[in-house]
Amino acid sequence: MPSIRRASILAGIAVGTAAGMLGLTASPAAAAKNRTLTLDASDPLAAKALQICYDAHEIGPAIPWQDIDCKIGYAPTAYQAAPGPEHPVGDRVLNYASTTVTHTLAWSDTVTSSDSFEVSSSVKSAIWGAAEVAVTAKYTKTWTRSSTVSQTNSLPVPACNVGWFSRAAEMGTATGDLRLDFASDTKIRSGTKKRYRHVVIKNSTFSAPTGQNDLLIARSRTMTADERTACAS
Repeated sequence: MPSIRRASILAGIAVGTAAGMLGLTASPAAAAKNRTLTLDASDPLAAKALQICYDAHEIGPAIPWQDIDCKIGYAPTAYQAAPGPEHPVGDRVLNYASTTVTHTLAWSDTVTSSDSFEVSSSVKSAIWGAAEVAVTAKYTKTWTRSSTVSQTNSLPVPACNVGWFSRAAEMGTATGDLRLDFASDTKIRSGTKKRYRHVVIKNSTFSAPTGQNDLLIARSRTMTADERTACAS
């Protein structure tokens, strides 16, 4: 009888120990989740994480035996195209004649991209590379970091008026998640021992010219008193 009780006690201890071990051991899914840091694009830490990822990617190929590479990917979840801000292009023309005069004006205009991040030019180039590929694949074939247009157009200017062209380039705006995938657990936050394998940056916004549906608008206004001194009317 004593041996049976001893066996029962030992069995109970074994079961209890096993239960404790199971309770302390995280599941693979939980472990993977704990190694993912989620940030908003407005968080300054997001820019720091991007710089760390870029540096790891640049250093990685130079030290092939160290597993420290990092890849940047972008998953756009929303996209819209709309005219950007109107702005004057080319020269102004003053018509001092008493009738409308049509002028021929040459102009050139460059529209550039914008994004959510205050980062170095090298990092910006890397994240734009990922964003361009993702947005072009999903939404448009013409979304680019910058666009330069040069044209010559006819501009009718009424008598005693000042005329000019204004342009509103169509801009495509994408919003989504930037994902940084490190080859090994990496320290992102200062003052903590936590390391992360993945960083997800929510609400990452990129805006770039589409090269389509741009608006060119002929504008004019009445001359001021000073400008009218040589006017025919």
